[in-house]
Amino acid sequence: MTKDTYKIGIVKYTDHASLNRLETGMKRGLDELSKKTGKKFEYEGLVYDGKADPEEMERAAVELVEKGVDLVLPIATPTTVAVKSILEKNKIPMVFQAVSDPITANLIDSYEHPGKYITGTSDGLDGSLLVQMLLAVHPEAKKVGLLYGKNELSSKLPIAEMKTALTERGVAFTEISVEHKAQVVKAAESFVSQQVDAVLTPTDNTVMSAELLISPVFTDAGIPQFTGSHAFVINGAFFGLGGSYRRNEARSMQMVEEILLRGKSPMEIPVVRATHDLATVNNQICERLGYDRDRLEQIFAEQGLQTVFLDSQEEFDPDSE
Repeated sequence: MTKDTYKIGIVKYTDHASLNRLETGMKRGLDELSKKTGKKFEYEGLVYDGKADPEEMERAAVELVEKGVDLVLPIATPTTVAVKSILEKNKIPMVFQAVSDPITANLIDSYEHPGKYITGTSDGLDGSLLVQMLLAVHPEAKKVGLLYGKNELSSKLPIAEMKTALTERGVAFTEISVEHKAQVVKAAESFVSQQVDAVLTPTDNTVMSAELLISPVFTDAGIPQFTGSHAFVINGAFFGLGGSYRRNEARSMQMVEEILLRGKSPMEIPVVRATHDLATVNNQICERLGYDRDRLEQIFAEQGLQTVFLDSQEEFDPDSE
């Protein structure tokens, strides 16, 4: 039997553009679901910032259990890992967002049948595709820097794919893995001193938290940064590879509806994997690095991507794809 009101918890990993965008999308999706179904999906007072601290995320999960939530939307891999056991123990379903490799993270049994209390959307990045985009723009690249978080589960597979793709194409690479935000700027400065031709960063929360700080370091040195998310671009990276936020938002809300209103088990709802078919380019960085916008658009079209040029977070939010 369905209820008139459902309590929905939202827990994000930390405060940065990409995760904030997802939080906004989940709230909007719940509001739209309320209008669509005539049921009330409440989230006020049930939204938590995990502050990049597993203990903080666990505390959020405990509080959500105490507040009697019906479902939780954890945002990012570390968040989902931190809250999973607490929510499962209390038989509270989860619909996760932005988990790049849920199997490696031991979150789901399979994409087709994820688990009794968990399903969601995966934004897993194809590292070889990001390399392909870099070399389409810079076929002459000889040395590439790989910048990622040492403890980011979501970065492990795409970084391995990047290494393989670069090696196969005869491009040398140097890598720096960072443990926290304070190390990211030093890593960027190291890449400048090593005179890399470009830098690759997957969908990585640790690096994203310092993107506003490292953007001028790379740009002043004439080094383009190719990343695995639109959000890096609105904070100053040259290029971001991604898909439609709105499309994933709609899929997540469909899962919420199926679980709470139709009584489906998450085990019956396959994890949805995002399609990376959109190239985003920062207008200001593009100009400063001397790229021709028309030429870039042509290059990415040849690679099967639609191109969007962005100026700011205001342009990207809240109504962008």
